[in-house]
Amino acid sequence: MALPLRDIENTFALLSRMVYTDRLKEALNQLELLMEGMHVADFKLQYEDINQTYRMLLEYNFRGVPDPQRNVIFGKLKVSLLELADKVRQQALAMTGMHIYQLKSRIEKEKETDKEEATRRIDNYSFELEFTKLLNDTELLPQKDDINTLPSVSPKLFQLMWLTDKYTETDLLLIKAIRESESLPWYEKCLAVSAITLSLINCFDKEKFAVLSDFYTDRQPQVWQRALTGLITAVFIYDKRLELYPAISRKLLQFSKEATFSSDINNLLMQILKSLETETITRQFREEILPDVQKFESKIREKLDIENLINNELIEDKNPDWEQIFEDSPDLLNKIEKMSEMQMEGLDLFMGTFAMLKNFDFFREISNWFRPFYKENEIAQNAVGEELQGKRDFLKGLEDSFYMCNSDKYSFCFNINHLPVEQGKNVISLFNMEADQIREISSEDGLLNKPGKDAYIFTQYIQDLYRFFKLHPFRGDFRDIFSLQWNIAENWLVGNLSDNTQVLRNPAEFLFTKGHYPDAARLFLVLAQKPESDQAIHEKLAYCYQMTGDYRSALEFYKRAELYDINRIWSLKKIVFCYRKLGDNLSALKWCEQAVALEPDDAYLHTMLGNCHLDLQNYAEALEHYFKVEILTPENKKVLRPIAWCCFVLGKLDLASGYMQIILSENSTSNDLINAGHIEMCLGNKPKAMEYYLAAVASGAISLFEFNETLEFDEKHLMANGVDPSEIQLITDYIRFRGDQV
Repeated sequence: MALPLRDIENTFALLSRMVYTDRLKEALNQLELLMEGMHVADFKLQYEDINQTYRMLLEYNFRGVPDPQRNVIFGKLKVSLLELADKVRQQALAMTGMHIYQLKSRIEKEKETDKEEATRRIDNYSFELEFTKLLNDTELLPQKDDINTLPSVSPKLFQLMWLTDKYTETDLLLIKAIRESESLPWYEKCLAVSAITLSLINCFDKEKFAVLSDFYTDRQPQVWQRALTGLITAVFIYDKRLELYPAISRKLLQFSKEATFSSDINNLLMQILKSLETETITRQFREEILPDVQKFESKIREKLDIENLINNELIEDKNPDWEQIFEDSPDLLNKIEKMSEMQMEGLDLFMGTFAMLKNFDFFREISNWFRPFYKENEIAQNAVGEELQGKRDFLKGLEDSFYMCNSDKYSFCFNINHLPVEQGKNVISLFNMEADQIREISSEDGLLNKPGKDAYIFTQYIQDLYRFFKLHPFRGDFRDIFSLQWNIAENWLVGNLSDNTQVLRNPAEFLFTKGHYPDAARLFLVLAQKPESDQAIHEKLAYCYQMTGDYRSALEFYKRAELYDINRIWSLKKIVFCYRKLGDNLSALKWCEQAVALEPDDAYLHTMLGNCHLDLQNYAEALEHYFKVEILTPENKKVLRPIAWCCFVLGKLDLASGYMQIILSENSTSNDLINAGHIEMCLGNKPKAMEYYLAAVASGAISLFEFNETLEFDEKHLMANGVDPSEIQLITDYIRFRGDQV
């Protein structure tokens, strides 16, 4: 009986962790669980061989037999165990009946002999016309009469590269030919790289790392960015496992010495982090922007004659009402500007818009989800009818558009094909106008210089991947890379970059601005340990800890930030806040006194001093600082409550009563009413006191039980102001009787 998908993945993940922590016997036990129900003799033989080898290694070790090769053998055992686990996992997944494994089984049966034939026919890897003929002969390309037609990566070839678990020599020869071909267009090589990436995400294979590294090294535009995306994604998926494969580690470390590698990784990781915000942005657009747009449209219909909006005069002239309308809805304008800025920064604003446009037949073929958009593409050209004016400029504008991903560009074309002709013309005309403006802005701002263009290629490709993993009908069959824990701070490769400051700092700042404080803290912590760390790093790290409730860690880094001469007051205030949160009022008081010596007229600091003294029951000192706050911020009515309370406790009853009357004239609470009752009780005005007490309970904000608790807590202050303790015990009963009468 097949294991459920979740059990397969959980068991495999646990097995892998046990291998990484050298608990091989437990890992073998997990592998045995994964193999349950399988009748594959080869798996059983490999399992027994690994088990026996490990048992003998332990026997020799603990008999004291010297073995200089023990660590080497142990390392190979771990690799063998994981390699077998890969195969068993794939078999277990196939037994679940998932769609892609049915497709995989069919492909493997149909094409194994063809791949062997392909290997024999490849000569010197030039690919050229011989490769075209080869693929035609092996049915990996649609049959074509013209041998001079440029080769392409057909859907079947894409599937073969994607659904092959471990690449054989045949596969590697074919991929090498694809990579080295001078006649294969860049967009076809992009498809090959995407197929290899999907394959590596699905199943570990050191050879896939090698071929993606080769594609990256070639630095062919559009292709290398995709290859690096596949490489780095795999580095995060298989982070711990890479330590067992020195060849992969050496290759990646070799890259890390190159000047551009850190910048490339930074661009890629930043876009991945931005993609993780897509659901939030889509929800924000749906809940905040669209309702305002609908209200805005309604206002326009009231102010303007909508039916005449299409006449020439109105189209050519600016409407004098527009400015007034936007003044009526300034928040909408601000939101639109903000969303435009987010779009330019690479955040994905179009996911919600195009999510419903992935049902065209084009997207039934998996390879098309990764097909780069280029204006010569017959599919795109056919989607936009010949009769539509501006078609050529439209396709060129789409190709150049850096804020729309490739997948959405195809959706856009297909959607136009379903519009009435006139509406399609209008859409194309408007898009061409916008494209001209964008090109002009890009040229002026240098947005598409070399580093900028690389960043936008990453943006588009990551968004293509996001749509595939989130929208494909069989997305449940794939390992969703956007559900990974992208733990940049602890990643092996990031940690070994010759200069990883940028790769750590930029994601840290981004996560910080988005409120992802635990993730940001991990990155800032690494940065804080660097010799060149600055004040802002310590401040932001401390703030992250504060926002996650770790006040002790926050204090540590606020104190480091306070050592700098700049912005000391801000750090001191935060230190006071954290000590208060920890209940250490004496320490809070000490730091607050340091701060107020620097800023003697800071209302916040005097409030904190008052609060510290209040909690320490130094009521006279507390009152002094609250009075200072009242003078500094006369509009602050909240400070009247602690002033009234301190006056009451100190026996300044007339003063307390005066402040209490001001409080009661505002929005009073049940506690205000109780405190007012206390003051009247101490002044000997019992009827008025009972009136306030009854009102407090009648408000429904507190129960009679809670009222009694408060009375017991305040009893010592009432007695200190001359109230007979025997009368205090009777107050609750009096209120209870009055409540029964009501």
